[in-house]
Amino acid sequence: MTTFLVFAGSLMVLIGLHEAGHFFMARAFGVYIKEFAIGFGPKLFAFQGKETRYSLRLIPFGGYVRMAGEDSLEEDDSIPPERVLYAKRPYARALISLAGPLANLLLAFAITLIVTWSHAFPVLQVADVVPESPAAAVLQFEDRILQMDGHRILFRDDITSAVEASAGAPITIVLERAGQRMETVIQPEYVEEEDRFVVGAYFFSVVLVTQLDAASPLALAGMQQNDRIIGVNGQVTGTAAAIESVIEAALPASEIVFTVVRGELVELTVPLDSTSLADLFSGVAFEDLGSTQHAGVREGVVVAARQFVDYIRALADVIRGVFVGQVAAGDVFTGPVGVAKVLGEGIRVSGAYFFTLLAFLSLNFGLLNLVPFPALDGSRAVFALVEWVRGKPISPQREGIIHAIGFLILIGLMLLITYKDIATLFR
Repeated sequence: MTTFLVFAGSLMVLIGLHEAGHFFMARAFGVYIKEFAIGFGPKLFAFQGKETRYSLRLIPFGGYVRMAGEDSLEEDDSIPPERVLYAKRPYARALISLAGPLANLLLAFAITLIVTWSHAFPVLQVADVVPESPAAAVLQFEDRILQMDGHRILFRDDITSAVEASAGAPITIVLERAGQRMETVIQPEYVEEEDRFVVGAYFFSVVLVTQLDAASPLALAGMQQNDRIIGVNGQVTGTAAAIESVIEAALPASEIVFTVVRGELVELTVPLDSTSLADLFSGVAFEDLGSTQHAGVREGVVVAARQFVDYIRALADVIRGVFVGQVAAGDVFTGPVGVAKVLGEGIRVSGAYFFTLLAFLSLNFGLLNLVPFPALDGSRAVFALVEWVRGKPISPQREGIIHAIGFLILIGLMLLITYKDIATLFR
């Protein structure tokens, strides 16, 4: 039931905001809107506004904004001709079509920004220093790095960027040692073999294993209480939530490799077989070690923008993999059942993880609708642009037929993908 409610609520937000984008853009251009609907099929709830009828319908997999004369000539004489959709200039119709996907992209960025502002970033600590390096003279094990040259440090990349930006000039470091805040200066050195400046230190953020039952899969693989986890499958993990997120993304998998600090770096391979995420962490408790910090307003925007671009790149890599045959299409595309399963599992992991999934889903929804395939918003925008280039209108009836065919194809694909998702559940 929880999974269904989370799924239904998420769909209403994504679809409702998408259709609201079309609605408000159409209103801005003076288009007469007959109905604003979330869902298809029989009405569950409806009310009549001053001009538009608003409805919630039974089948939640979509929605629509029905505008006067959208796919055919308007026959209602009470509607002024200038308020019919096809009386508007091509650029206006293109903007109305694109406003829905744009709303989803804005939602994705807004969620990413809020998650970033609310996220507690672990303060990076000194894991080790290279003997006779610049860091060896000024840094100590477990020093917490707060700032470098006046910039707060949230990620390891921030340290790398600060060292590279120094071009060898002295770097002012603000750190915390044994609870005391202090400032020091470090002089980077140039390593010719690597063609870059370095300071000669390794930085990490860790998660402490505070409880570990002897029967736990982690304990059976060799993990011990008070081990400090710093990575999973080669990815840096500074919080318990990050550990769960990396493992969730890797499943299903035959094994998971943990990197822990136990006086020295140790790699532990945990066989999974059919082990679920809940079973893996049964009888285990973690504590995020060390102090944390939150991104400021400006920092949050920068970090969120970087994360948003990473989402797009990840999606582009997957699509590229499908086209070149490196990734099976059946492993990538998922329907309502698959989406519901992912969102349900996400809400059980953590609120931040769920909203990150929701942002990625909204991004997918927005970008998918920009594809110029009949019935999608990208196609409607292309039709408007073609009319602008040709200098004469395309028959609304002909365009309507093309979109109807595209809609039937999309419904068929969704049913096929849904069948695949259901079959997967019973394997």
